Amino acid sequence: MSIFEYNEEEEMRKIRASEYKNGKEDGIAQGIKQGIEQGIVQGMVETCKELGVSFEQTVARLKLRFDISEQETQEKAGHYWC
Repeated sequence: MSIFEYNEEEEMRKIRASEYKNGKEDGIAQGIKQGIEQGIVQGMVETCKELGVSFEQTVARLKLRFDISEQETQEKAGHYWC
């Protein structure tokens, strides 16, 4: 085989492997980011509750901190407000 010959199967395998690696790395990074955010939310909710802050005030603080909708904030806070 000449160095000028193109092996389509080999090139496609290399491209798939590269894209798989990039996708995996992106997924891991996204998971880490989500985990950190969940930990911050949980910590804020538990701290607010321990300090006697109302659920509504906690939701307002989370909404400001994360710039998310009222409904999403209530869902996140409610998850940890046991």
